Amino acid sequence: MGFFKNLFSSSKSGSVNPDIQFGRFSDSYKDEVKYDCWDKALAHYEEEQYVQAYTSFFNYLLDDELGNVTFKQELGKLTFTLYQGSKLITGYADSRKFYAEAKVAKFEAEHIGVFRRLLEVNYQLKYSRYAIDNEQNLTIVFSTYSIDGSPYKLYYALKELATKADNADDVLISSYEGLSPINNTHIRTITHTEKQLKYQYLKSTIAEAEEALASSNLNISKHPGALSYLYLDLAYRIDYLLKPEGKTMDTVVLINHAFFKENGKTIEQKNGYIKNQFNKLKQRTFEKFERELYEVKSTFGVTAPSGQSRILDFIKSEIGNMDWYKANGHDTFALAIPSYIVGYCLYSYSMPSPMRLLLQLYYRVTEYPYFEQLGFKDSFVNKSSVLQANKIKEAIKIIVKTYEEDYDQLDPKLKAVDYTDIFSFTKSYLLMIADMNYSRKDLR
Repeated sequence: MGFFKNLFSSSKSGSVNPDIQFGRFSDSYKDEVKYDCWDKALAHYEEEQYVQAYTSFFNYLLDDELGNVTFKQELGKLTFTLYQGSKLITGYADSRKFYAEAKVAKFEAEHIGVFRRLLEVNYQLKYSRYAIDNEQNLTIVFSTYSIDGSPYKLYYALKELATKADNADDVLISSYEGLSPINNTHIRTITHTEKQLKYQYLKSTIAEAEEALASSNLNISKHPGALSYLYLDLAYRIDYLLKPEGKTMDTVVLINHAFFKENGKTIEQKNGYIKNQFNKLKQRTFEKFERELYEVKSTFGVTAPSGQSRILDFIKSEIGNMDWYKANGHDTFALAIPSYIVGYCLYSYSMPSPMRLLLQLYYRVTEYPYFEQLGFKDSFVNKSSVLQANKIKEAIKIIVKTYEEDYDQLDPKLKAVDYTDIFSFTKSYLLMIADMNYSRKDLR
């Protein structure tokens, strides 16, 4: 993630790694001061001090480093602004009412297909609703009386409004004519070179997966799960390393949902659907793809918080599946499994910062050519494709040192990591991660 962009900067050369974000924003792990704000919000709400409750609530949402929330109180009325990706959420609150809205897009011309689609979405929303304001802007709105607006309700309502608005704008604008962007001047554009490198990575990784499948002597009809590992690893790497918005992000969501949804379809059928989705991605032009690449601030995470045991158990249960493929000479599928594990965890779960960084370090090692092209200075693999054990160990130590005040029981077993080859490294490295203790000192 962007917050950790310079963690592995070279101390000897004094160089700084580029300001590039990886992965989706997570709001699940806050410091103790923020939890105090939440407790104050609940206490004020119970005492019917609604404006004070909302002030504490927005202090809870505020990430001081990002500056993702602003608010002010005047004459008993609180006005606020918060950022979620490409969208700006604004509103007000007083002793009687709480109101929030996000302008999604502007209608240049009405489109019956948009109206039909949004009517269906409105039926699925729990707290908010799509509407058209007086200036012909497509807007998502949430409102409640303050007496019913507990901090719990506000959190889930604003999260629904914000995340739906952020996802909808790019998808709707690219799908229907007559809609144009609105309220997106706060997004930070990235360089043309970075966009080109990410587009090249998108195309090359899909091509590499196709070539590996075509040249493999593995009978996929007997081992369809191998293809699933390959496809899902690819989808999660695209999401985490490229961090696209719009259609590309939506495609990853569709792939993930299609595979894990219990709908009676066979793995072969699901693999066929995923293949078609990758074919669509492969055909996307650079001009369309580059519009989905930009840097943003966010307030709500899209991944689900999970206890560390669930993630660590998942790593341990899946990692052994690579052994058969390696023993039988199917190296591509063997390596797809640990990469799938890393990608699935980063895509599906919110997790403690040190765990996330250790998983990101996995990508720094296994996807080192991509990071070098982006301008990252510390290479963990030399020009002969040999793993740099000392550099990797030092990076692990830096992560532990950075977070030792809050996570004082990490204690990575560095000697357990095998650097003999990439297969030994990926398995032993993930097992090292799975054997660490990520409990926070202030929450024990």
